[in-house]
Order: sequence, then structure tokens, then C-alpha cells
Amino acid sequence: MTKSAAQTYVPWRDRAFVSVREVAQIMARSPDWVRNRIGEGRLVGRQLQAGGPVVVTVASLVKFIDGVEATASPVRVKTSTIYLAVNNDP
Repeated sequence: MTKSAAQTYVPWRDRAFVSVREVAQIMARSPDWVRNRIGEGRLVGRQLQAGGPVVVTVASLVKFIDGVEATASPVRVKTSTIYLAVNNDP
């Protein structure tokens, strides 16, 4: 395998599995949060080799994200008014 082939990036949606760390980055959460979702059965974790790291199936991640998007309510951002005070005293 050449060095460039080893460093080729594959978008996470085009993979079968992603690491717990990658899921945490995608979801803007911590790895512990991801492990908790695996424990709840909301994400599917697999160990591809005995003693190897746990990975998450992309199919379960997509399903989880789609479910979050379907139930999420719009966020309203409260805007504030900024007043500019000018002192024209000499």
C-alpha cells in the first residue's frame, strides 16, 4: 500500500463503521456520550476483532441522526438590541 493510498480520506457516510471518537466528533459530543448511546441500544457498536476497539455501524448512526432531526424542535435565538451612546461634549 502506498503512502497516498493509506492517507486517502473516505467520507464517514461511505464507510461501514466509524470509531467511537469519530462519532463523538460528528455528533459534537464526548466519546463517553457515544458509549452510553451504544449501551442504551440507540447506536450499534461492534468489536471487529477480539480485544479490538469498539466501532459504530454507519447505518445505526444515520438512523440515530435521522431520528434526532425528525424530533428536534426549531431553536429560537433571542436577539438583543444594541444602543450606541455618543458623547459630543467638547
